[in-house]
Amino acid sequence: MAQARPMDDRALAVAAEVTRIAALPGSIDDRARALLVPLRRLVPFVGVCIALLDPERRRLVPLISHGYDARTRRHVAGSQILDVIESLGMHRSAAPLCLRDLPVPMATLPVWADYLWPAGFREGVSVSLFTPDGRHMGMINLHTDTPAHPTDRARDLIGMLAPTIAVALDPLRLIATSAQIVQRAQAGMVLTDSGAVVSLPGLPSHTLLRAGSPVLDVVARQLADGATYITFLCPPPTTDTPGGLLRITALACPHQPLRHLAAAVFISPPGNLHGLTPRELQILGYLVENWPRRRIATTLGVTEYAVAAHVEDIMSKLGAPNVALVALRANREGLFVPRLLSSRDPACDSTEPAGPGPGRPLGSRSVGVDRAIDAIHIHPEHRFTLAQLAGIAHLSVRRLDAGFQRRVGTSPMRYLHTVRLRRAHDDLRRADPATDTVSRIAARNGFPHSGRFAVAYRIAYGATPSETLRNRT
Repeated sequence: MAQARPMDDRALAVAAEVTRIAALPGSIDDRARALLVPLRRLVPFVGVCIALLDPERRRLVPLISHGYDARTRRHVAGSQILDVIESLGMHRSAAPLCLRDLPVPMATLPVWADYLWPAGFREGVSVSLFTPDGRHMGMINLHTDTPAHPTDRARDLIGMLAPTIAVALDPLRLIATSAQIVQRAQAGMVLTDSGAVVSLPGLPSHTLLRAGSPVLDVVARQLADGATYITFLCPPPTTDTPGGLLRITALACPHQPLRHLAAAVFISPPGNLHGLTPRELQILGYLVENWPRRRIATTLGVTEYAVAAHVEDIMSKLGAPNVALVALRANREGLFVPRLLSSRDPACDSTEPAGPGPGRPLGSRSVGVDRAIDAIHIHPEHRFTLAQLAGIAHLSVRRLDAGFQRRVGTSPMRYLHTVRLRRAHDDLRRADPATDTVSRIAARNGFPHSGRFAVAYRIAYGATPSETLRNRT
């Protein structure tokens, strides 16, 4: 095995300059531009491309691209170039390659035969960039108009400098610094646009941060709504976690070349909960989403009176005079368990006396009413008749009506009507008036007659559907 040749003074100076640049603050683009100076001292290139790998869109994202025509730039940034990289094994190896080193004839590589050679390039060196934790992060390509450069010595030195250059250009480096503003962060990762996860340097991962986790689903939904800072509480994956709850904090990734990196997500201790009980934190999750008390009571299987009592206690503990301010503070400080996660927390069910509700049936009528309520919430747009709901519940119409009156305080058909109105209201608040209409939203929520829908909506919400659509939030 050949020994590495010792570096001369010129090579040592270039290595020191690259190391200095890697340690500079500022943007990735600034460091990429600064690297051109020492690299040019090694190779008199006339074409240079420094690019980062976007694995989700399967393309290279250029940070620097000079000396190529538009046709060549498009080819280098396309997915076909990754096929070439993989065929040469460069997605696994950090060994630099010159044109003369290629294991296959130049004519078999379109990037050279069809683009670079006709443009006057006669040699070059390419090296893959790998981070210390083994991520294939990008590529450096330097091309010359003479076969005399790069020399073997320059090629080998660029290969030696590639890990340092990778550190200089690593997008996760900036993202990892955000962990410093999350007190006592215990674990972390980066969520991508597709829902995949990427390890975050310096922090371990966690069961709750695996791809497909409901925690990441909550984060993704809030990011889609435009949030840049997200914090909430989450039940632990096991009941023996000290403290009973964990804090999730997500920070939208700052501007950087790889747009598929969506947010850094961290786990830390819950912090000061102001004496709020698990049930109160669960109810706060519904209040943050603007759920009315009756709907909360129905979902949790408790009385509306019990929900009201909890809300009064919450207002007292948070020093807020009304529900709107309670929800605002809870959302700002992350003092809530999101609705999508509340079913994970067995503690939330331990602070309430047993009563009618999911998981606590009090006889066949309660079970039947549960089935009918589930059917309404799953398919509110369906044109249920009272007889159909009674059939789903396996109850007579009279017993179903009595069960609904006792459970939710209204008749089955009136409950169905209310659920439809709430769904339509939510859709109107989120819809784009440029692409959606009131009649279309009404129809998909079970209101075929838009005129009747408009009257019922105004009675319920004090505004017309079109007003809500125009002033959507």
